[in-house]
Amino acid sequence: MEENRTIIIVDDEAETVKGYVDFLSPKESAAVRRSSRQPVSSSEKIPGPGPSAAEKYQLLLAHSGEEAVAIVQSELKADRRIAAGFFDVKLEGGMDGLATIQAIKALDRDIHCVVVTAYQDRTVEEIHRIFGEEFKDQWDYLNKPFTQGEIVQKARQMTAAWNRKRQLEEMNRQLLQAERMAAVGQVARGIGHEFGNILLRIMGKTDLALATQDPAKIHDHLQVVMKAAERAAVIVRNLQSFSRNEPKFQQDDLAAALEEAHSLVNHELVKASVTWESQVRPAPKARLDRGALAQVFLNLVINAIHAMPKGGKITATIEERRGTDGSQGVAARIADTGTGIPADVLPRIFDFAFTTKGDRGSGIGLSVSRQIVEAHGGTLTVATEVGRGTEFTLWLPVRKP
Repeated sequence: MEENRTIIIVDDEAETVKGYVDFLSPKESAAVRRSSRQPVSSSEKIPGPGPSAAEKYQLLLAHSGEEAVAIVQSELKADRRIAAGFFDVKLEGGMDGLATIQAIKALDRDIHCVVVTAYQDRTVEEIHRIFGEEFKDQWDYLNKPFTQGEIVQKARQMTAAWNRKRQLEEMNRQLLQAERMAAVGQVARGIGHEFGNILLRIMGKTDLALATQDPAKIHDHLQVVMKAAERAAVIVRNLQSFSRNEPKFQQDDLAAALEEAHSLVNHELVKASVTWESQVRPAPKARLDRGALAQVFLNLVINAIHAMPKGGKITATIEERRGTDGSQGVAARIADTGTGIPADVLPRIFDFAFTTKGDRGSGIGLSVSRQIVEAHGGTLTVATEVGRGTEFTLWLPVRKP
């Protein structure tokens, strides 16, 4: 993954802007000499070798908050991201540096920022209150006059932090996809067996239809063929949705994700002598990635099957339920009649790579499941009783689109 070293400089003093260019792209600034009264083009992107041979910063220059916001919008529209920025507090125009950062982080929450001031008119605590707790690790503070070393080091820190986060996100995406494919692998044999049964049904009924001249019988045989083909289409469609790599959030029924998982694991239920009961009550739609939540349900159902080696029953319930804070939400409960989870194991079930299944389990299914649910703004909890069974509850908030 190529590192992003794009930095936006926001300052209304041309000489100060030139100082940033001299510090962060010295070879470029030597080739582009400007007087203190000649503004720097805000649309100009200045590549350069940077302070060391290993560093190359691209600088975007703005002389007002409004201009900075327009540049960020333009970059995002072109599918480019800005890793970091230096923002002078005192700016000409309607927006000061803090308001500019607020507007930019509303467009791209991942940007890292340095607040630069010569007046020390805002304390660190005041700025923290303005930006909020969720942004506390993404901004820093610098007084003028600054040195080249201060600017270069803050540029290094900010761009490195931005790129580390992207790398972690990519690693996490690959982990989620690997776990999803592992789940598909666990049910692949059953899916293949079910397809074999579907094809046998189609071929048998087709032969019977060809062997008779009775229109009523032909119609009945073709009806069975149609239903079998529809069942095959559902399995293929659900498998494609489940295996999709890119997330797709939309207003959807949580019950649809449950049914998607059930269609993929149905043969495993039959083979394990596990009965399935679904209780879908009226519930609002939520903003969700159906394939990702189908992965969660598939993990929960496979775990439930493993907890019932002599067979049993799984009850899946979808219903409207308020959150602990009273907010509107929708919940899914997956309850089994299995062995339950021992008290010494229960605190660790969501830990990464923890498993009690030996070679049958990777130990990341529940960890990944909770991560997926929390990425939806929801919760995944468990209640269990040894010898009587386990119930997992998935809760999602319902927000207006």
